[in-house]
This record gives sequence, C-alpha cells and structure tokens, in this order.
Amino acid sequence: MEEAIALGLRQSAGDLLLDPDDIPWVPQASGVWFRPLRISLGPGTWTNLIRVTGHGIVGLHRHVAPVEAWVVCGRWRYLEHDWAARPGSYVYEPAGDVHTLATLGDEETVTLFSVHGPIEYLGPGGEVDHVETAETKLRRYVDFCASHGIQVAPVIC
Repeated sequence: MEEAIALGLRQSAGDLLLDPDDIPWVPQASGVWFRPLRISLGPGTWTNLIRVTGHGIVGLHRHVAPVEAWVVCGRWRYLEHDWAARPGSYVYEPAGDVHTLATLGDEETVTLFSVHGPIEYLGPGGEVDHVETAETKLRRYVDFCASHGIQVAPVIC
C-alpha cells in the first residue's frame, strides 16, 4: 500500500464500476498490452485484460500462485501444452505452471486474467529474468498514464 500512497493514489472504498474504455492499453512486450481493472497491493493480486496482436507471444514464465483466465476473443495456446483456448474458454493455471502464450493465426486476442501472486519471467537458461508483481503492474500503469497525460483510473482496491 505504501506504493499507492507514494503515487498519490487512493484505495477504492467500496463497490466500483469501471468502464474499460476509460483505461488505456499499456505496452507490456512487443505485440502485447495490458489494461488493469483491479490491483490489490496487500494480497499482491490483480485482474487485467491482456491483448496480444498478430503472432504475438507472452514469453516463458512461471506462476508463483494460481491464475484464472477467460478468453474474450481470439485463440491462443501455451507452447508447452496440446490444447488451444478460444472465445469463452476458462483456463486455470496452478502455482508452479511454466508456459509461453502464443496466438493462433493473425487474429487479435483479448483475455481476462486474474492473477493471484507474482509471475516470474524466465530467460533462455531458465533463470528468472524479472518478476512481475501487483506493485510493478501498478507502477507501469501509472508511469504510462503520466507520460501520456492520461488520468489514472481508480484500479486499486
């Protein structure tokens, strides 16, 4: 919560309705963007939309805690698994799961992810390259808004 205070943000005091169109798509990687909907710094969880275009890839990563996903549009798969997610698919990723998300075809994908803890992005030798947390997600969002003159939506709860 110190991170939110340092950024001048306040925690939501109750129910909150957000219009996702009021929240920008924030670059995450080449061909990958996120739109934060909820960030809870205390438990270290967040919910966001992830958009992947063309033949985009979310690099090899490991989940320290479970993740749940619901595919809104497009199709994608994990290179390490033999199934493909399509619109309406629900995906559960247990703690410790390691995978690389890749789109199928040229279509854009949008998926709602609810992340229950840190994500470790892995380098070519399997070493941890960087870790994404609720704090780093919030920082990236706030910095993007500041650099583009966009008002920060109340995504912290």
